[in-house]
Amino acid sequence: MTMVSRAVLRYIEELLDPYSGYYSDGFLNSEGMTLLRIIAREVLRENPALKPRFAKARRRRDYEYVSQLLNDVISSLSQTS
Repeated sequence: MTMVSRAVLRYIEELLDPYSGYYSDGFLNSEGMTLLRIIAREVLRENPALKPRFAKARRRRDYEYVSQLLNDVISSLSQTS
């Protein structure tokens, strides 16, 4: 893995669970948005090209888009390791 910390990887795992306490009715709640902000800060340091996708995820907040983005992040991290 790159410079992304283990804590951020745990946050990603949490947000990939649609039944976690970070979602309400399929949309990120305020705690989930906080985790997404932390993830974005770490990931964008390594891959600034994802900035528009993180911005869209913050606007939409739905599980489908957030999980697709985070799965792509995991894929890009595993390719760069």
